[in-house]
Amino acid sequence: MTESENDWRMHNMLHLSEDWTSPWCGQTAPKGSQVTLSSVVQLNKKKTLAIALPNATALCLNMSKRSWAEAREIRIKAKIDSSLKSEVGFDSHSEAFDYIERVMESIVMAFTALEAFVNEIIPDDYKYEAYRKSETILELMNKEQIERFLSLDEKLSTILPEVLSIKSPKGIRCWQGYRKLKTVRDRVIHMKNVDRRSSGPDIPTLWHELFKVKSPVFQAKDIIDYFVKAMDDCPRWHSEYPK
Repeated sequence: MTESENDWRMHNMLHLSEDWTSPWCGQTAPKGSQVTLSSVVQLNKKKTLAIALPNATALCLNMSKRSWAEAREIRIKAKIDSSLKSEVGFDSHSEAFDYIERVMESIVMAFTALEAFVNEIIPDDYKYEAYRKSETILELMNKEQIERFLSLDEKLSTILPEVLSIKSPKGIRCWQGYRKLKTVRDRVIHMKNVDRRSSGPDIPTLWHELFKVKSPVFQAKDIIDYFVKAMDDCPRWHSEYPK
């Protein structure tokens, strides 16, 4: 793969600091050559598939962005916002449902991008002391335990600020956006019966919220940006993120 084929969603790439000769084929790669991390899939007994290692945060953000754009196109086509009528609607039930699906996809993928980002940034040797299940016993947690047992709220408000030596984002705009994203994401993932019933405009349900939610991908990237600004080494995907 040539450098011209690089994609912003690739996890990372390295460049040789000196000439290197492969012990397998004997070919020599000159200093400065790109080394691309890869993942090899065993498709069956006789065939493997090699791909450049993707960055999970970038993939999820891109999926969220694409779904949101598709939802906006459906909404614009139906003139939901531009119409001067007091009562508006989609041209068909199918379009309305397509819109809802795209918004739900965007919400879930934006939140998943945040989870991937946080777990990626926490150093492998990081340890966190916290009281768990008791106010008197202090537990020391490693990265694996942090990823598994701590909520995203705690990772964003406590863990990453400690890792990067910055203030917690709590109370500022990006935190408010994150909380709104989390609330609607939880309603999508843990859908209650009361949240999907038939109702008038005076009884809020999840279906109502999906037509009023702000851009999920913006809410996710806004708080990611807050932390990236404090990082010495900006993630490659972030510096090449399409505007």
